[in-house]
Amino acid sequence: MGGINSVEQMTQGHLRNVQQLAVFYTGHNNIYAINIAKVKAFIITEEVKINETPTSTNVIAGIATIRKEPVTLINLDAWLGHKTLETNEYKLIIYTEFNNKKIGFLIKDMLDIVEKTTDELRHSEETNSKVTYTTYVKVDDKDELCTVFNAEQLLKDLNWTDDGEATFDKYIEEPFENSKLILAAEDSGVAREVLTKFFKKTKAKYEIFNNGAELIKRVEELNKGDIALIITDIEMPITDGYQVAQYIKSNSKYQDIPIIVNSSMTTTAVKNKMNKIGVDGFIGKTDIEALYNATKEFLI
Repeated sequence: MGGINSVEQMTQGHLRNVQQLAVFYTGHNNIYAINIAKVKAFIITEEVKINETPTSTNVIAGIATIRKEPVTLINLDAWLGHKTLETNEYKLIIYTEFNNKKIGFLIKDMLDIVEKTTDELRHSEETNSKVTYTTYVKVDDKDELCTVFNAEQLLKDLNWTDDGEATFDKYIEEPFENSKLILAAEDSGVAREVLTKFFKKTKAKYEIFNNGAELIKRVEELNKGDIALIITDIEMPITDGYQVAQYIKSNSKYQDIPIIVNSSMTTTAVKNKMNKIGVDGFIGKTDIEALYNATKEFLI
């Protein structure tokens, strides 16, 4: 796997404007990938105990005990609308954490860990909400299409995203009605919708951009005194959240603008990287209570 020997090395990619992707085969030999920063471990399926639990969806394949913790197993084939294999035909479990949830993905086999610059990732959520990016990877010296699946959409489809009207009513105590702008960068349609609902509910003055490059361009157009707060995702095309945070915090003109990271990449390694850059807050994506409290801290 290209000589990469530690997760620490793998998650240094933002310093080189690259994302590391764990590339794997689904049950039908389609090539998919997940950002390595969401991966806690690769587990051999036959080495863990799996309890099949009755659910209303075959997307949930059961509960596995991993590192003495119960972890929900997801069958990506089922979510993608393909025929599922027997559990023992999936050789590996990709054990992940995103949005503070520990989830295992059943996969047929690992293919590689590859580095892609943000320019090499094609944003394609507009055509398929289950897809975040597509790119190409080498397989037997041929370029094969590789799909990075949309984790936020998966969580929403499983009703694990707590973003209903009742949640907003419960956690939003009072409107902000801020005079300065909140600038937000978010490439996921699901998360953009949640942010928009949040800003409208809090009567905040805001602008949302699809990637970090658009947000930085807007920062440069405005007077610094017009900006109350920046909220940024991490995984984004063109310019990602690491680069946004580094640009703001390493620039004496802007470094006192507060930055809140709003990301589904909630592993300790990712949080540590962002804290080293000097961000002012880190919250899991679609966590309305945390979003309200963090935003309130800098607006009121």
